[in-house]
Amino acid sequence: MKYVIALCATILCAPAAAAGITYDCDTAANHFSELVLPAPGGSFTVSGNVQLLTIAEVSKYAPIARVQVTSPSQPGQPAANVVGVSLAVLPAGAEETRAGAPALQMVSFQASGHKDEALAQSMLIKPGTPQSFRLRFDGANVAATIGSETRFYPMKAADPVVRLICSTGEFLFTNVTLQPIK
Repeated sequence: MKYVIALCATILCAPAAAAGITYDCDTAANHFSELVLPAPGGSFTVSGNVQLLTIAEVSKYAPIARVQVTSPSQPGQPAANVVGVSLAVLPAGAEETRAGAPALQMVSFQASGHKDEALAQSMLIKPGTPQSFRLRFDGANVAATIGSETRFYPMKAADPVVRLICSTGEFLFTNVTLQPIK
């Protein structure tokens, strides 16, 4: 009985796991927004979920959300080195999609010096379905994961940052955590 009480007390008194941040990224058509997070020194992992909430009127740019590990750059300027994942949405008639939705959702990998790699199977997922992501930076490479797919890319950045970006719609980033790798 003493051991059961001690075990229960340990579980109840254990510190709760750090909750991730939530970023409701909402932009008008043809505009973008970004949240830049400083990365811990050395190796780290950023993970969480992203999902489409609404699409702004599409005229010039497709609705898109990105999670990236990048070299530092001035606000609103592209970074020299980028590795990440993206969730793009392409408006379509409901009768044109297998999911019967008014849009197609597509996830892809992106890296400086590489052609973006879109995952064709992701177009079968109903728009608005949360997509899990994980980017693991070890100081020289990034392992990028979205859903169950992972790719590996070289990455040079002395002081990398993490960027959460959206354009032409509302995307919800949830449980975003940034953890050093020990």
